[in-house]
Amino acid sequence: MDLVYFIVLVGVLIFVHESGHFLWAKLFGVRVLTFSLGFGPRVAGFTRGGTDYVIAAIPLGGYVRMLGENPHDTVRCEDEQQSFKAQPVWRRFVIVLAGPMMNLLFPLLLYFFVFLNTTHLSPAVIGDVFPGQPADGKLAQGDRITAIDEHPIETFYDLTSVVAERAGQTLRFTIVRDGQTLTAPITPVAKRVQRPLDLSEEVGRIGISVNQPLSTVGVTSSRSPAGEAGIHTFDWVVSAASKRVERWSDLERVLDGNRGSLIPITVMRPEPVAGPLGALGVALFMPRVATLTPTPGVGQGPERAGLEPGDLYVSQVMPDSPEARAGLRAGDRLVALDEQPILHFSSFLEALQAAGGKHHELSVRRDGELVTLRYALAHHRGGEYEERDSYVVGLRRWQPTLPFAEVPNPHPVAYAFHEAWRATGEVVELTATSFVRLFQGRLSMKSIGGPLTIFDAAGEAAREGAVNYLFLMGFISVNLGLINLMPIPLLDGGHLLFFIIELVTRRPLSGRLREYASIAGLTVLILLMVFAFKNDVERQWPQIFQGTSGSE
Repeated sequence: MDLVYFIVLVGVLIFVHESGHFLWAKLFGVRVLTFSLGFGPRVAGFTRGGTDYVIAAIPLGGYVRMLGENPHDTVRCEDEQQSFKAQPVWRRFVIVLAGPMMNLLFPLLLYFFVFLNTTHLSPAVIGDVFPGQPADGKLAQGDRITAIDEHPIETFYDLTSVVAERAGQTLRFTIVRDGQTLTAPITPVAKRVQRPLDLSEEVGRIGISVNQPLSTVGVTSSRSPAGEAGIHTFDWVVSAASKRVERWSDLERVLDGNRGSLIPITVMRPEPVAGPLGALGVALFMPRVATLTPTPGVGQGPERAGLEPGDLYVSQVMPDSPEARAGLRAGDRLVALDEQPILHFSSFLEALQAAGGKHHELSVRRDGELVTLRYALAHHRGGEYEERDSYVVGLRRWQPTLPFAEVPNPHPVAYAFHEAWRATGEVVELTATSFVRLFQGRLSMKSIGGPLTIFDAAGEAAREGAVNYLFLMGFISVNLGLINLMPIPLLDGGHLLFFIIELVTRRPLSGRLREYASIAGLTVLILLMVFAFKNDVERQWPQIFQGTSGSE
């Protein structure tokens, strides 16, 4: 089946490319002699309207042959007006450019149908609010946003789209909270989002998330009421005082109203599975019941009970990591990084990654005691397929979340078009940047792949589903389009270069110069194909290049 997936993928992209040449040639009245999918011996075909439509044996390319396209072609006087060479330079330019442009625009169609299948989206309901961010104190978990600056908001997608484009501008949010309608001014801050190939973009953020964190708790001290009641850090509270608990705010509401009374609490506790699955980190939730008596008096209920959200508690420390060697333990509560309070795990990760290999002072609370650790992130040297070095965070937190029930997509066509345009633009930008990085030497030449790489990718994507297969097709279509635009003779980009020279000098290049350029272009293309094939073979059978060990 992998062969079928490969042939379909390549065949569709070749057809799209050659159709661009074909359609514009027909539009300008140029006679098309042959439209071929593939090279080599003819397998099937038919002739209609003076054009021979061919399917050839080798499905690794294709071509459109037009009357008078080859300077050595003999064209009868009565057919001169239908020949390619008789067309004005701008028409020849458009005909040649149409092939690569079809490949660059084809993903728009593919991705449109992919995103058109998005029939439901997350509602415009706040799942979590990050401390210290613009929304802190103005939005709360469970708030439904109905408008921003009187512009209706129906989904979380609408909400994030508006915020992303309005960094630094004060926006007036219309909020429905507990049946009441409120308004709040919020100014998104500009955040730089890193993307592959060292690209980045600045977007607006207010510090919210779409999913609501479950009511997993951290126990501030074993001597607190929660600790003495047998509640553990990472317990998931599902009921308190006979009331159902889903979010931290639900538990907070129960505890705030308590002034020292006994509260029955039911938790789900993650407990490691015995045996081989336990080594993989698999755990089962087991129900546990406890009776909690918060300290009476003033103050917030969770604080008097010795509970807080589990967001800043370390659930796992990677073995042999700098964090492990510095003494960090699972269950430690993150307090400060370089004397700056840690308010949210996401902002903590951002600060670590931004500092790179800098040495840090990390303050944690361990069973009520403050402990200071000193370490630097592990340095990961970029491999042959990576553009640059990176730094690895060797700790994890455990904060499960629960999505809100999705709502129907109110504008499926507009949504599909917008997302198709965005996705196509990103693929074009990333592909063009990868070419630049290759020439700069910042991306390894080992990343270049050939037919075997496409063959493997097509089979794997098809097995993962139609969406992945169509995304791969769009990605390769963009690659094909941009490669063909490279100013290498024999490629479309080489012909376009010749046309530009003809426009500037007002005369075509001499036949001899074209022949020399074609030989040079053919040499470059052969070398690229050999290099890509070598990379393919090296990926498939690395022992051929690394050597195999044997006994003597």
